[in-house]
Amino acid sequence: MRSFFLICFGVGVGYTVISFFLSGVISIFDFDTDFDLFGGTVSPFKPSVIAAFITVFGGVGLLTLKFGLFAALAASVALGLVIAYAMYKFIIIPLNRAQNTSAVEKQALIGLPAKITERVPQGKYGKITYYANGNTYSAPAKAEDGGAIERGAEVKIVYIDKNTYYVAK
Repeated sequence: MRSFFLICFGVGVGYTVISFFLSGVISIFDFDTDFDLFGGTVSPFKPSVIAAFITVFGGVGLLTLKFGLFAALAASVALGLVIAYAMYKFIIIPLNRAQNTSAVEKQALIGLPAKITERVPQGKYGKITYYANGNTYSAPAKAEDGGAIERGAEVKIVYIDKNTYYVAK
């Protein structure tokens, strides 16, 4: 059983580390990792909540195994659920509320001026910075015509497709 708890702990920690490093790559491609089982509300089945449960389950199981298998399983499940619920209730839900109130709708960004902060090579990605509702944002960008745009150029957001901002001079 020790191996099982060790694997759970390792998978939870490994997932957390890997997702941290890959989060920037995934956000470029607009990959949705949420399951919409709750009619548009924030789902408790977010990968970060599941990873927290698995990590705590494995760690507590390793620490309490000396008290017997039943005690270890009971403590692991109980503490795993408590931590996962607390993360969902006090981190995920408030962050989702804050994001929904401060996020700018993408359609409202069409036509806004922006500045190239990382050169846009021909047919490839660069980066823009733009201002909306008093905040500064940055986003991956491509030239609408597929051409290159130099760093520092003033551009206009023409349209947005899957978190890529297409811009024109």
